[in-house]
Amino acid sequence: MARPTGLIYDVNETPPPTVLGFSTVQHVAVISTLLVYPVILATEAKLPPSQLLDLVALSMIALGVATVLMTMRSRWVGSGYLCPAGFSLIYLGPSLYALHHGGLAAAFGMTMIAGIVQLFIAPILPRLRALLPPEIAGIVVAITGLSLAVLGTRYGLGLGTTGGIQADYVAITLLTLAIMIGLNTWTRGYPKMFSSLIGAAAGMIACKLSGIDFLTPLPAEGFPLLHVPSMSHVDWRFEPRLLVPFCIAGVAATVIMMGNVSTAQRINDSDWVRPNFKSLSRGLAGSGLATVFCGLVGSLGMISSISSIGLSQATGVASRSLGYAIGALFAALAFVPWAVYFLMATTAPVMAAMLIFTAMFVLTNGLQMITARMLDQRRVVVIGLSFAMAVMADVYRDVFATLPDAFQPVFGNSLVLGTTCAVVLNLVMRIGIRERESLPLPANTGTAEARDAIDQFMAEHGARWAARHDVVNRARFCLQQAVEVIGIPASGIEVNARFDEFNLDVRLSYEGESLPLPDRKPDTAAILASDDGERLLAGYLLRGSADKVQSTHRAGYSTLHFHFDH
Repeated sequence: MARPTGLIYDVNETPPPTVLGFSTVQHVAVISTLLVYPVILATEAKLPPSQLLDLVALSMIALGVATVLMTMRSRWVGSGYLCPAGFSLIYLGPSLYALHHGGLAAAFGMTMIAGIVQLFIAPILPRLRALLPPEIAGIVVAITGLSLAVLGTRYGLGLGTTGGIQADYVAITLLTLAIMIGLNTWTRGYPKMFSSLIGAAAGMIACKLSGIDFLTPLPAEGFPLLHVPSMSHVDWRFEPRLLVPFCIAGVAATVIMMGNVSTAQRINDSDWVRPNFKSLSRGLAGSGLATVFCGLVGSLGMISSISSIGLSQATGVASRSLGYAIGALFAALAFVPWAVYFLMATTAPVMAAMLIFTAMFVLTNGLQMITARMLDQRRVVVIGLSFAMAVMADVYRDVFATLPDAFQPVFGNSLVLGTTCAVVLNLVMRIGIRERESLPLPANTGTAEARDAIDQFMAEHGARWAARHDVVNRARFCLQQAVEVIGIPASGIEVNARFDEFNLDVRLSYEGESLPLPDRKPDTAAILASDDGERLLAGYLLRGSADKVQSTHRAGYSTLHFHFDH
């Protein structure tokens, strides 16, 4: 891996205790904004305050366990990267639907089913690469960033309070966001690493001075010092009619997890070009186990927190050790009622600033993943329409809410709708794509003309296949250099290309002697002494330009085969 410029502590490095401690608190503060989702579930279930706090506390324990499962590095479980867990909208919609059609027991029981779906997909994920290319993961990441920004804007404008847009909410949100961006952009060291935490602290002070209350009212009876969360509200029931929405949620979580882990990989490697599917599979297994655990303890399902991953990029601290510390702190604070309350009772302007701040990095990462590959008209349709549907789901939320209940799990959530569109459209747009293409180079073709023809051939079909830029450029170079060395025989040259998502193979077939491919670089004396000295040197250089090179000769005809891993 090549170390990115802004990375201070990479995945394998352990920060000093001070940095580790403050970074842990900062991530906990960011992730805690997502506790609003279990609060919404508990509120809709009309749980009394004591059981609401128990549900949130159990959710924090689940957050701690899930963060460790997703971050750890083992043979079977864990991405090996900093991937803290977080609650997601993709599980809130199906859980609310289950709540209204079977109670909390159905919501918790079916959440485990969603986790089992991920566990089933995890070992076969590498075989699904053709169906889930990197741009799909990029779409999901970008839509997630967009959803975070939309949610943050809603809180920042004070929508939901009486009287429409609240000027004091807007002012404090902008102030908090300006502090975060300013520290992150124009400072170094601790101020940059803790820009989100410092900005949030300033925002909370401003909210206090302005009289803005916590989102969750403080209970009148107070709290004990320590409390073991009760599971009295927890039960499980499996409803066959709820299978579809939770299976969809499990598949959507799979794609989102792929995007999030890929983002974590990119943060640690400036030369990143494609996801490491072993890491993705292990990360998905961790996500599946975490979701099953969530259902067991009575919580919403969860995936890795893209907000926290975006924060790690913003601060330059991407250590795996930080993930363990985040998990331990969440689990420990779950037994402290005051901590549970204050983590879930943040103010709207501070929550808004944190969401928008992390959304900037998330959205940018998604766009970079999308553009890592060449885009043809088909890919443009997949990307553009998926984005459009996701935006429509947010803009016309009230309209989609009138659809029949059977459609709500998909159309009621912008992330699920955009992800579903991306996956389905990708499958449809693969129809009619030819995997084999050929280019004849007649005998009267000049060298310069041949180079131009090869350039156009590889650019056109590379874009159609959505092959990576670097692989297409390497193949173009090999073909052009080989033609210059071989020349154009009297019978011409046939260029053939084949692509299958995992491999790019190009062949030159011609009448004449085969091109030698020496294992070692020929010395100057050998080059000068041989009539084929130039061909020997060219063959050696071409051997190093592709992942595999093979030269064969049969019945007067030769074939030069270049293989590129994709």
